[in-house]
Amino acid sequence: MTTQSSTTFPSTGAPGDVSEYLGWGHRLGFSSQQLASDRELVRYFCVPTLEEGRAILNRATEAQRRQRQTTFFHPAIAARSRLGQGRHDRGEAVLFAAAEVEPRDLQGIDLHLPVHVKAISVSEKVVRSGEDWDVSVRGDHWGIGDRQELYVAVNVQRLVLEAGATVSVHGNVLSFLCQQLEASAGARIRILGTPFSVDVKHGPHDGRPGAAGAAGEDGAAGVAPLLSRCILGERLAQPFSAARLAGGSGTPGAPGAPGGAGRNGGMAKAAEVTLRDVSGELTIFAQAGQGGDGGRGGDGGRGGCGGNGAHGHRLLEGDLPAGCGGNGGRGGDGGRGGHAGHGGLASNIYVNVAMSDAARVRCVSLPAAGGRRGEGGRAGAGGAGGTAQRGTRDFEQAEPGVAGASGIDGDAGMRGRVRPGAVIFLNEEPVTPILARSSSALGAATPEKAKS
Repeated sequence: MTTQSSTTFPSTGAPGDVSEYLGWGHRLGFSSQQLASDRELVRYFCVPTLEEGRAILNRATEAQRRQRQTTFFHPAIAARSRLGQGRHDRGEAVLFAAAEVEPRDLQGIDLHLPVHVKAISVSEKVVRSGEDWDVSVRGDHWGIGDRQELYVAVNVQRLVLEAGATVSVHGNVLSFLCQQLEASAGARIRILGTPFSVDVKHGPHDGRPGAAGAAGEDGAAGVAPLLSRCILGERLAQPFSAARLAGGSGTPGAPGAPGGAGRNGGMAKAAEVTLRDVSGELTIFAQAGQGGDGGRGGDGGRGGCGGNGAHGHRLLEGDLPAGCGGNGGRGGDGGRGGHAGHGGLASNIYVNVAMSDAARVRCVSLPAAGGRRGEGGRAGAGGAGGTAQRGTRDFEQAEPGVAGASGIDGDAGMRGRVRPGAVIFLNEEPVTPILARSSSALGAATPEKAKS
């Protein structure tokens, strides 16, 4: 990457330090002339390595990074070290803590390089009451997929958040630096999950419902014989089997298709929020995405009805008894409901403020809810039995067909797991719970939660 940083601006760390704003703006590739304007500047660029990314994006001191390294891989993070996400976690530790790239990750990290960065720099930004300043970036700016790790750097001299105003990032690694922040009631900086799942499945976030099973075919009606009449009565005009008088059986209904599986919730990535001077009260809020709901299983198809029997006949050759009704077909089983997606994973968040401002910052991290399980499809009803006709004598009666049995209701899918919220560190000390057990960190099955 080529940056326009010919001039050095040492940071004093003092509230409203213009030199830090200008210095980091230069490192992000903006010229002095651009930074002197009151426009919101946006730039997209790439950094070849994680180490160079740390030098450009990270605002912590060496001592802060070393302290972060001691707590970075707490149980919730360590529990997923063998998953693909573990490589991303170790990369974020290189960026925000004191980790170095591990040999086991060299080949995998190369697949995600260079580091893709969206940089924003603005001398004064006012977010009006109820509005949201969304600083997120998606992969289409570089023609790459959204499953790549994408980074956002935000450099603000003075930020005014009116009542209920928010700054949001959805699923990007965030480095945020503000010299002066004025926050009114309800102002928040939100670190949220990607607005889509990044798991390896395909399809919509909520599982599709399963298709209903097709109905069975009705049985054919009994066949009447071809007769001829003479002076003595009726007789068969051609050979005929009495078995053909019975109605045919209906065929079974087809089972319903299973519901589709819900996708995992979007991931909330690592963030570093550095605020040099805070007035008012600000909430740092973090939550990954909720898992998708499982699709409902398809209903089983109705069984086919049995065919009606044909009338009996008194013939010169002897009586043809009435045909029995055909049996109804069995109803199809309901399809299994789709499994719900798990809540999204979340990474560490580091918030650094002056000690005198620490009481002005409230940190809230919520777990990511799992999706609701898909309900099983209803069983298909059995087909009705065919009717039987009265015979040639009053005491003769053929048997009606037997109704088909109903199918079996489909089983419900599995509920999605709740995943733990991000651990937020305020001045390198955790202010939200660190889970003590890795099994809890991965998320245990819990009762389904209604979507908000």
